[in-house]
Amino acid sequence: MAGFDWVQFRALFGAIRKGEERADNGMGKSGGTSGTSRIVSLVFSFGMIAAMLLVGGLKLGQMGASVLTAFELSVVTLVAISLTMGFYTAVSSLFFSGDIAFYLALPVGGTTIVWAKLANYMAGMMAVDLAVLPLSLGVLAGRGEGPLAWVVVVLAFLLCCVAVNVALVLVALPIVRFSKLVADKDRFARVFGLVSTVFALAIVLAATLGAYDGAGSVDAAAMASMVGGIASAPVARVAFCLLCPPLALGGLTFGAGSASLLGVLGMAALTACYVALLSVLSGRWYFDAVRGMAGGSVTSSHGRYEAAELAQAVGSRSQFKAFFSVGVAQLVRVPAFFNQFVLTMWLLPAIMAFSGMTGAVGSSEGASFDEICALAATMTLDGTSGFALLFVTALLAFFCCLLSYTFMRSVSMDGRDFFLFRTMPCDFGSYLMAKFAALTLVGRGPVVVLLLVAFLVLGLPPVTILAMLAFFVLATATCDLLALIIGARRPNLGWASESELSSSGEAFVLLLLSLVLSLLVMALPLACAIVPLVLGLDAGALPILGALVLLVIEFLAIRAYACGPATRWLATIEP
Repeated sequence: MAGFDWVQFRALFGAIRKGEERADNGMGKSGGTSGTSRIVSLVFSFGMIAAMLLVGGLKLGQMGASVLTAFELSVVTLVAISLTMGFYTAVSSLFFSGDIAFYLALPVGGTTIVWAKLANYMAGMMAVDLAVLPLSLGVLAGRGEGPLAWVVVVLAFLLCCVAVNVALVLVALPIVRFSKLVADKDRFARVFGLVSTVFALAIVLAATLGAYDGAGSVDAAAMASMVGGIASAPVARVAFCLLCPPLALGGLTFGAGSASLLGVLGMAALTACYVALLSVLSGRWYFDAVRGMAGGSVTSSHGRYEAAELAQAVGSRSQFKAFFSVGVAQLVRVPAFFNQFVLTMWLLPAIMAFSGMTGAVGSSEGASFDEICALAATMTLDGTSGFALLFVTALLAFFCCLLSYTFMRSVSMDGRDFFLFRTMPCDFGSYLMAKFAALTLVGRGPVVVLLLVAFLVLGLPPVTILAMLAFFVLATATCDLLALIIGARRPNLGWASESELSSSGEAFVLLLLSLVLSLLVMALPLACAIVPLVLGLDAGALPILGALVLLVIEFLAIRAYACGPATRWLATIEP
């Protein structure tokens, strides 16, 4: 029962892949995107990330980074991504997914099940993992290495991808089997969300401080020193080698100045040992770990409400207030939603602001904080510096709008509970606007507060602060509301676990769509503000005020659509 059967593996793996591709969205339709659109979105997203890393690798190679440094940098990046993104996804896929109860009833061994689920998980993560490879390839191109080095680096990195994913499951398996932490999914999600957030911020801090030189630009020597220090520190070295055994043979493979196939064979042997160990442990522990979890309360989040809260919920109040309170509680109390949707909206602006400030300080050539504040005090709306500040604010708003895809999931968060609203005299205009207000308050609100604090600390003029905040709020709100309407056209209401919604394969498509929405929303207002400056026209503060007026018009038009035609579509949704 615990052994591995190749025939069963092929059948089970095929069933899992087809089940995900044709999952019911709760309305009798497929909840995922078509195969063609999924492939196109993956290729586009992979290409953008790979191109940026390839350019960075080329610069490092031309500036003298060694092949060993490139390999270690790629592996460290791979491990960091796997710890922050892959671990929770692996646990959710292998232990929390709703289809496990069905597989447990089949005469299939635990080893076969875990390898079928692991192969499905690795197929999804491979696009993310392989996007890191161009970093090493860029270094090889910058150094002018021969074909053997390219082959060895590619093979070594592929082995590292397999080893890291297997290592994550080896870590997760005993935790799920013996720890009480995972017995409560909400508690596990909260703890992991906190740990991953702190870990992500630590990575950004180390990378930003370690990669900049005194002139505010990336320096190969600084990057090599940072990666070498991380990879060679005793404790970190042991941790990295346990999570990625092939890294232990990086010196043997690349340290002699030329690539060695002997080192690759050693890496393959270490990876095979991890694969064999996982096969043994999964045969012994996997069934015991998931038998009591599948289909139970652990596979879905649950919340507790006090009597006073229930009394308030059923009291007399407007539908907007009722839906708004439910939406806020949903985002704050369900850890899977909080980690995936709220924390993401907080972290990206914080990371961008920290990286930008570090680069600005590094390139300021000794300018004091008082001098920077004195310059900020001169940034009025009718000057060139005001347009520069508007451009920076628009850039921040643009990157924040890339996360508007979270609003596309607002209706889907209700799942099959949405159909309960269909049995009541529900005002879907209030429903949509409450969804928008809840996620805006929880996700965007702290970012606006931080932006206000930054403007006040810099000492910008009050009118300039109000104008920049208005531009940021209007731009993000318009894009977010438009994304909410698009997501409401085809919600996924048939999910059984929150991880199926937050870790869907459509994430790349939604991110791409958010990029397009951001460009559409901000193109005309920015053109209104910048074109007079380019033409040399002295219009004072009118261009910036005109940009704000255009954003107000866009927002009101989209809001009118949200409270009108969009509600008619929601009213026709049937299970």
